[in-house]
Amino acid sequence: MALDLDMLRKPNSRKKGLKILVYGPTGVGKTVFGLSFPEIIAMDSEDGYAWYEGTERAKNLLGIVDSQSFDDLANLIDELDENVDDFKTLIIDSETKIYENIQEALQEVEESRAIRKGKDVLDANLSVRSWGKIKQLASRLQNLKLKLASQGINIVSIAQASDVMKDAGSGVRVKTGEKPDMAKKAPFDYDVVLRLFTRDNKYFGVVEKDRTDTYARGTEIENPSYANWAKRLEADDNKGNVIVKDFSKDKKKAKVAYEESITSEMPFEDQVADFLSLLEGQDKKQEFATKVKEMTGSKTLSALTKEQQNKVIKYMNEQKVKILDETPVAA
Repeated sequence: MALDLDMLRKPNSRKKGLKILVYGPTGVGKTVFGLSFPEIIAMDSEDGYAWYEGTERAKNLLGIVDSQSFDDLANLIDELDENVDDFKTLIIDSETKIYENIQEALQEVEESRAIRKGKDVLDANLSVRSWGKIKQLASRLQNLKLKLASQGINIVSIAQASDVMKDAGSGVRVKTGEKPDMAKKAPFDYDVVLRLFTRDNKYFGVVEKDRTDTYARGTEIENPSYANWAKRLEADDNKGNVIVKDFSKDKKKAKVAYEESITSEMPFEDQVADFLSLLEGQDKKQEFATKVKEMTGSKTLSALTKEQQNKVIKYMNEQKVKILDETPVAA
């Protein structure tokens, strides 16, 4: 396979936001940790900021969105993407509630389907298709956060903890640890993962991951805050221009490539039929017919030469990219 040098960029210093995931049980200081970051826009899904508003702890808060809706979060990030100079940190508190909202919304869809089919609502469980949709929506939200971080915005994701259990035999299960209660693979997207806990009435965080190399894995930090990573974020190699990374576009490109690999094996007439199925309304289909006539000079597909067919196929593939660019990845 030939190397596409146009895809390469030279590594250099650039401004980037810190993506940090903090998790733990209730009362370990997760919200307080988030409030230590500068110039904050917060998504509050647990009403956890009510007692901090108007106090010294909330001095860095610029605005709050009170919602548990994954759709509201996606819309908020889209709007913030257009105003990255107006804030420095986005807090999602909590990721657990947002993820639960996605599941609850699709569970209600499954129950509605059961009612329409005359089935018992209590037997309606999330289908394989719904779990796929949950994964798709969660992935879209993560990519939106990654795009903000690539523009220098700090992302603070706060999650509740869930127990990691192990089968000890004889029907006995024992707790072996804790993990963030959120989309399964989400922690891989973060630069820092910090598990918060209390000991002897003091607040601690144990570092489970740190791409910034500020702390070794397993390090315990008493009263962790933004200050623990501030020096690293203000270092020379975190200055300069930003490189906006929109990984959602990669999904669209992959989808186009996959569709092209499938349709390329179809007869030409079937490829045209497949493309027409993507067009909404008779007007769009008529525009396509007119374009084909302009490109080939022929009114009928059956009269096209192989060279003319290839021109039409190239045009259809180009239009597919545009159609997908106008379509949300996880709509």
